[in-house]
Amino acid sequence: MKKPPYKSYGRDKKKKKAKIEKHIDIPAPVDTPEAEMMVDDVYKIIAFFRAHAAKFVAVLAVLLIVGGGYLGYKWYKSNLEMKAAAIFDKGMIALEDGNEKEAEKYFKEVADKYFSAPSGKAGAFLYGKLAGDIDYIKRAEDVKSFTISPAAKLEDGIFMMEKGKSSEAVQKFASLSRDKDWTYPAGLYYLTIYYLSKGEKEKAKDTYDILSGDYKNSFYTAVLGEVIQ
Repeated sequence: MKKPPYKSYGRDKKKKKAKIEKHIDIPAPVDTPEAEMMVDDVYKIIAFFRAHAAKFVAVLAVLLIVGGGYLGYKWYKSNLEMKAAAIFDKGMIALEDGNEKEAEKYFKEVADKYFSAPSGKAGAFLYGKLAGDIDYIKRAEDVKSFTISPAAKLEDGIFMMEKGKSSEAVQKFASLSRDKDWTYPAGLYYLTIYYLSKGEKEKAKDTYDILSGDYKNSFYTAVLGEVIQ
């Protein structure tokens, strides 16, 4: 029997797998004018830093000293306020308990020892108000504080009015600013009261008109409204 005219493959024969070799492209060295310029610039920068290394170290040292000094100052101020607040709180507790004399003692202590701290400034104002000490009120008046300074200015004017220093009191009330002093409405109130006490009704009405126009719903406007009418 003749074999068929084609080649037959047996089932037991394994197909040979073709070997695939991986080809890796190795880039050629970069040798262009742009690359040479880049390398040259890098070497110039390195040489510059090496030549001025001592200056950079000195500048860094100054920055570290300044930064350390600033952090030290912040820590000092924070520690100062903590000490002041501890004394101030004792005064507030005594005041809440109705013991004004003891409160005065603590407020004076914190004002004398830690006036530069916020609690020291507040203590100076409260001691001046409770003890009627105008010197402490004036100290609080001169501080840069949106809360304490306007209150001290108003209290200074009230104090002078009680002492019969009317012209000084009027100047103090009039010095209160609408934009800077939250006690400005109270200043207008006392000015109106002063003008009414002197029989100067026109000035009293002018001051009241400003108060009622800008602070229609305030306590001072409500009280003066009955008097003016």
